Amino acid sequence: MDSQGSLRHALKEWAVAVKALERGETALVVRKGGIREKAFAVPKTRFLFFGGYEHQKPEQLKPLYHDLLASIPQRKDDGPVLFTSFAEVEAAHEISEPDELDALDPYHIWTPEYAESRLKWRPKKPLTVLVLRVHLLEEPVELPYSPSYGGCKSWIELEESVSTAGSRPALDDEAFQGLARPALEVLRGIRPAPVGP
Repeated sequence: MDSQGSLRHALKEWAVAVKALERGETALVVRKGGIREKAFAVPKTRFLFFGGYEHQKPEQLKPLYHDLLASIPQRKDDGPVLFTSFAEVEAAHEISEPDELDALDPYHIWTPEYAESRLKWRPKKPLTVLVLRVHLLEEPVELPYSPSYGGCKSWIELEESVSTAGSRPALDDEAFQGLARPALEVLRGIRPAPVGP
């Protein structure tokens, strides 16, 4: 991958989910969008992770990830923003049926109950499942917080770009394929979700 360049688009996601993605413990993000959004859409194929801290709840995570959550330093969501990685979309699919979600349970970090609650919220809208290839920035980048980053929304356009020069994949090709393949098998035949450029 050409690691030169920079990114300004970021996906808001719990810091514990970002850390699990960075450690190669999952490749999946399951989303339905924020309260301010009519639907969840994927406007870019590459984006930074904008970690959120204040709403993380251990009871919504599988027990396997409780220690990981406890290890994450507490930061304020309206304080300086720390970027450590970005993602490339390997696959994106829309699911609407509980059995489709159940089949993906081994591959994401959420409890079945929480994943199901995401599916049931705004039931006319599908749940988007993203399979992501994560890349670690050469060094963490901290940027000032802007009020425009606040609110219950999925995507942030940063006021400053973050360089991706010197980044490296969190997992090598073989390890990533081994991690993603089982979920991709489940998703085969399920309607793809549109992804921007």
